[in-house]
Amino acid sequence: MNTAAAPLPSSNPAGIAAWLMLGIAWLCFLIPFPGLGMFLGWPLNMVAFILAVVAMAKGGAGKGIAQLLLSLVASPLVYLVGVVVFAGTVSAIGQPALDAQANAGKGRQQDITIAPVEITARQLHRDYEANEVAADVLYKGKRLLITGEVASIQTDLMDKPQVQLKAGSVDQVMISGLSREEAGALGKGDTVLAACTGNGMILGSPMTRDCELQ
Repeated sequence: MNTAAAPLPSSNPAGIAAWLMLGIAWLCFLIPFPGLGMFLGWPLNMVAFILAVVAMAKGGAGKGIAQLLLSLVASPLVYLVGVVVFAGTVSAIGQPALDAQANAGKGRQQDITIAPVEITARQLHRDYEANEVAADVLYKGKRLLITGEVASIQTDLMDKPQVQLKAGSVDQVMISGLSREEAGALGKGDTVLAACTGNGMILGSPMTRDCELQ
């Protein structure tokens, strides 16, 4: 008695194609190239979804359910992973450029370091006497190299040394911030060169701070 051969399981081209589309879509999601996942990956994922539905219609629910669920659930997760990968790639590429730009900015800042303004105590007083506002623009907060003759050596209310430089018959420029050793070594009539920071004008006398003798 002849027995009938068992039927071979029918192939399901739609299900196979769905797997293929899913694989390509996920690859597009993960490749860090601008727009690849959005404009190619998602359309391919949609094609995989449709093919999964076709596979289920032709071969039963079991033939395409896995592809269908993966296109709905797994694909968004893979896409998010791709976004993270893309962001990390962009950051890795851009960081050296940012570092180079920052270093260049520091270099330019060092290159444009302004040299101290060399001026005599007499000229400093004249400039402030002529126009205090304009003199503040030129000297206040700027590093100055002031040359002048010591007129007096005193202490302020905080018992800190203050040296007055002659700027005319009665005019003076205040030198502040010297150490006691520096001020104590000076005498009236000495010519000094002091590196100071301009500090505006008070009661008719140009003021300075953070001074050091050169």
